[in-house]
Amino acid sequence: MTTEPRRSDGGVFGPRVDVAPVLREEREALLCLVADLDDDDWHAPTPCPAWSVHQLTVHLVHDDLRRLSGDRDGHGGAWIDASSFDELVVGLDRLNEQWVEAMVPTLSPRMTRELLEWSASPTEEHLLGLDPDALQSSVAWAGSGPHPNWLDVAREYTERWVHQQQLREAVGCPGTTEEEFAGPVVETFARGLPAALPPSEVSKRSVVVRVTGPFERSWSLEPGPSGWTFTTTTDLASAIVELPVDAFWRRAVRMIDRDEVEQLAKCDGDGVLVDAVLDLRAAIVQDVPAA
Repeated sequence: MTTEPRRSDGGVFGPRVDVAPVLREEREALLCLVADLDDDDWHAPTPCPAWSVHQLTVHLVHDDLRRLSGDRDGHGGAWIDASSFDELVVGLDRLNEQWVEAMVPTLSPRMTRELLEWSASPTEEHLLGLDPDALQSSVAWAGSGPHPNWLDVAREYTERWVHQQQLREAVGCPGTTEEEFAGPVVETFARGLPAALPPSEVSKRSVVVRVTGPFERSWSLEPGPSGWTFTTTTDLASAIVELPVDAFWRRAVRMIDRDEVEQLAKCDGDGVLVDAVLDLRAAIVQDVPAA
């Protein structure tokens, strides 16, 4: 007998973030970028600590292959057995380093480009073939699961988009920061807010988070018996946090530290809630506290 997967009604995860319209365009932009790199570009350092452009691009190949082997093909060796978020961070870092260390001496820049081009189609086909509302996935920074597939697919998009921005910064090429590409990233990262906020009993009113320039988004969350949930209510907020789009996503992936984000944020209200928003982590990365 076949058991139907449980389905999401939105709830704590908010409205669905649909990245289907931009998945292919994001990869095409990446392929165009790496096609134009010269030897010096491939050796340039990136914002990813200790990784060059070549190493980071090889890591993107790894992302595709792990996704296809582990999720599509059910190959257990592609996943990490971890009992906590911090353990997952350490395990994933180790796995990524092992892959990059082993493959960079083997894969030429040309082969790296060709592998990225080859893996684009089957990865996109697999991700978009998942039932978006089925609760079959796990997104570690979004709290306890299971999570809807649409959130996991959106998370995959953010991983690739962020790394592309890091590559572009490394070679001095303008980022794909238009709303078309960056909008789904901030929307996805905002889905980590319910898990990032402290227990809902600390507040009886809503929290409002806004991002501004070059486009604007706003989210309001209210406490309830089952935790924080997204709402359309914006009155009587216990805390309001406003950030530039660039600062919001960079802080979520720890490309800027707490001191930097505080200088860029406009905050008002409950300090505990403000701190939780500014410490939102929407990637499986080490959390580096402010000095």
